[in-house]
Amino acid sequence: MIKLAVSPGDPAGIGPDICIKAFGLNKDLDFSPVVFGDINLFKERAQNLEVDIKIQEYKGQTDLDGKSFWILPYPLDLKVEPGEPNPNYGGYLIKVLEDATNLTLKNEFDALVTGPLNKELINKAGISFFGHTEVLADLSNTPKVVMMLTCDNLKVALATTHVPLREVPKLITHEHLCECLTILNNDLKLKWGYTNPCIKVLGLNPHAGDGGYLGKEDQEIIAPAIECLKAKGLNLIGPVSADTAFVGKNSEHIDAYLAMYHDQGLPVLKTSGFGNSVNVTLGLPFIRTSVDHGTAYDMAGKKDVDENSLLEAAYLAFNLATQN
Repeated sequence: MIKLAVSPGDPAGIGPDICIKAFGLNKDLDFSPVVFGDINLFKERAQNLEVDIKIQEYKGQTDLDGKSFWILPYPLDLKVEPGEPNPNYGGYLIKVLEDATNLTLKNEFDALVTGPLNKELINKAGISFFGHTEVLADLSNTPKVVMMLTCDNLKVALATTHVPLREVPKLITHEHLCECLTILNNDLKLKWGYTNPCIKVLGLNPHAGDGGYLGKEDQEIIAPAIECLKAKGLNLIGPVSADTAFVGKNSEHIDAYLAMYHDQGLPVLKTSGFGNSVNVTLGLPFIRTSVDHGTAYDMAGKKDVDENSLLEAAYLAFNLATQN
């Protein structure tokens, strides 16, 4: 049985709720999720949601009862109310994430699934935190990783992630693009089984620079990087204008896209599949998937919270672990 380490995210957000609904309501899953968290908090939230879960303490067991809700205990030293975030537990969140990652690296778990965290809250706790991706890369000594979101057959990877828009052009270099595209190409082959994945690369500027009239990065940096990798056998298209890259026949036979920045590619994917899409970190020496949404404090503790993205993330982690 595939075991998944689940870092539920901010306890004041919807992380505990979606874990309870995803893994408590759904019995006899094809995998065994183990949630890293406070047992008492999960008992209280399950009562709020009126979900009957049979909590079992995980102690490294190999065979896990599919009827139970397994928790690796991480007691909180303060009371956390739904919808009331507190920087005082910022260190706790990082500890949970680090331990879940390290146990996955040690192969106690077959993959890591993460819930939503609040970057502002953790930084207010005095901890420098840019996001899951950076922490996972650091813990695994991985020099370069790539963030990708996927929904159905649409896969959108990002050359830059959570940085101010004004910083993006400085980060789009020949070396960086070649590394991103190589990682994307390799993971599509190794984890998804594509033999010769076709990757469409979006331009940085409107109309991919319009021949240099709207910016020269597309001609001087992106296009040469693409040609360099095409000479090495990669199946690439671009740079193309982002405003029509996903439209109709323009998207046929495309296995993945590389967008230059966060809000260039993700609005398309989230519009078509928000709540059902999954965040995947490429380039890591282990499988990591995550939900496509944030902490949603206003929905914490409420029965109508949507757990679909977490279920999708868990099933994708399971499928990838099964294939690898």
